[in-house]
Amino acid sequence: MKKIIFILFVIITTTFFSIQFEIKLPIFDKNNGVYQIYTFEHQNKLEVTVVFWDEDHPNPFIDFIYDIYRFFKWGRFYDIETFFILDDKVIFEDDYCNSQSYFQTEKLHNYKELSTNTFEKDGEKLVIYVSTWNHMFSNKPLPNTSYITYYPTVLVGTRSDVEQFFSWHKNKKLITTFSFSLIVVIFAILTIFIKKMPKSKVIFKVLTTFTIFLIALLNSSGSEFLIVTGLLFGMIGDFLLEFEDKFLHGMFSFLIGHIFYSLSFLIKFGVPSILVFFIILPILLILNFVILFKKAENFKLPILVYTVAIGIMFSFTFAPAFKDIYYLRCMLPLAGGLFVFSDFLIAIEKFVRKIKYSEIIILGTYFLAQLIIALSTIF
Repeated sequence: MKKIIFILFVIITTTFFSIQFEIKLPIFDKNNGVYQIYTFEHQNKLEVTVVFWDEDHPNPFIDFIYDIYRFFKWGRFYDIETFFILDDKVIFEDDYCNSQSYFQTEKLHNYKELSTNTFEKDGEKLVIYVSTWNHMFSNKPLPNTSYITYYPTVLVGTRSDVEQFFSWHKNKKLITTFSFSLIVVIFAILTIFIKKMPKSKVIFKVLTTFTIFLIALLNSSGSEFLIVTGLLFGMIGDFLLEFEDKFLHGMFSFLIGHIFYSLSFLIKFGVPSILVFFIILPILLILNFVILFKKAENFKLPILVYTVAIGIMFSFTFAPAFKDIYYLRCMLPLAGGLFVFSDFLIAIEKFVRKIKYSEIIILGTYFLAQLIIALSTIF
């Protein structure tokens, strides 16, 4: 999610509570590290709310089920924990655990009041350790563990304010985004299975992409509007590809869209390892040369240009994999891969041979790719 200021609840402040603190997280769990830290000064205490990217249960299967549960139970994947600092003590209402193992799964949520004298100090700062996978806190470090240190920011808000921002249960914009996503699924299914009504199929196909476009438009700021523009060209391309004599025009429209995607990813995430480009581009070019070029006839040059464009876009989706951005670490490269796969099948269908169930495969992977790209504007 973008770092923005709460209009009603979060303000920038230059005041500081008398007791300062820092959060230390085991370095091996940095991918689920601290995203943001919010503070709120009450009359006699400082409320500290820490937002983590996620929490991963030690059992991968349980973690998968638990993520789904958390998404619908609390409306978020982010993990949010809160404690209170007073002049002489720290209160953990349900998130204290003096564990000896980060992967402990029992007796996690505990109430604890501790004197500030029992905490380690880094200068004047109290050191708050994260002691378990689900981000319980402790005043003591784990044995033989290296830590990453996070410092409080100027973001201000209570636990309630933070929940309203990060949970789609309470955030109107996220509720709307979630509703639009469900509409996308409905329109996509209608598009895929309405085969005997060509006009209706075109309408639902464009409506699907238009709803995805609205998701990005609703959540975008800054360079993310380049994604919005890319989706707009994708919507135009969707319409044009439904007409045999407009295939090249639709292809060009998608090419422009990939350029806008690439620019947005470049500005937002930077450049991935050069090795990514040297792996992806040659593979795509070889596949297109071996499978398509012999039968592409007058489309050889457009296919070559388009392959380079989508290959560059796909490469840029790997930039978040080298940053501490949890959700995009896998989701954005998945979107890029699905887009490449869908377009490659379209080319095979047009120039090589028909594919069984192609409508389901091509449109299903394409719509999912576009939806993930649109949802990347809220990460």
